[in-house]
Amino acid sequence: MNVPLFLFCGGPSIYGDGLPKPLMQISDGQSLIIFFLNYLKRHRLVMPTSITLLCDDGQEVVLKTELNGFSYPVPIRIQACGHQSSTFEKFEQALIEIKDSKAIVQFGYPDIFFLGEHSEPAKEVIESDFDVHISAASLTSRFPQLIVDVYTSEIKGISNYSSLVPSNPQNVFGGDLWGRVDELLTLIREFKLQGQIPDPSLEFDFFFWLINRKKMRCVMLYGERIWIDSIRDIHHLLARLGGNT
Repeated sequence: MNVPLFLFCGGPSIYGDGLPKPLMQISDGQSLIIFFLNYLKRHRLVMPTSITLLCDDGQEVVLKTELNGFSYPVPIRIQACGHQSSTFEKFEQALIEIKDSKAIVQFGYPDIFFLGEHSEPAKEVIESDFDVHISAASLTSRFPQLIVDVYTSEIKGISNYSSLVPSNPQNVFGGDLWGRVDELLTLIREFKLQGQIPDPSLEFDFFFWLINRKKMRCVMLYGERIWIDSIRDIHHLLARLGGNT
């Protein structure tokens, strides 16, 4: 879909250098965020209308410095969303500042790379059902799946570890969220009125509440996705791409 894309780019440093994760070096002196944006440009069939990097207060300067002189086909802006703000807080703050309340928007993460088909809901579907749509990906592992008798702890079998999708796969959040601005803000207000969770998370507390209200729909992803959580993941990504980003 040709809609605005918001990327969660804040959070603490994971390597002790004081820089947010999107600025970690990944290849040929490129930061993760530059590598991701270039990859998105080459592999996404339809580009977003704009990209907004959501960060913590104080991180916008280093992100602006990183993007200085970077040429891109769509506008890129940086939005600070509070001191050490959570993903939920960044999500809410981004929505509050969007002027077009009827706009369809997408939220994502700059450390998840899709290597297969880019699946997304149809814009007309979101406009008509007002639900929150999130992506789901099959959980895979470099290790074989064991078939275990839970009563006796006896191992009954083992899968072929080279299989991309294990038998009876579990699914995890794929990192994409779509919705209409006014509907998302209404759901956030209703969720916060309960006042049961003082510091809610987006990916569990809010999602769990949406599921209980039957306001969430799933968009299944097909093909491999790589989550960048360590140096080993970076090596895996570069090896899978074979130098072609």
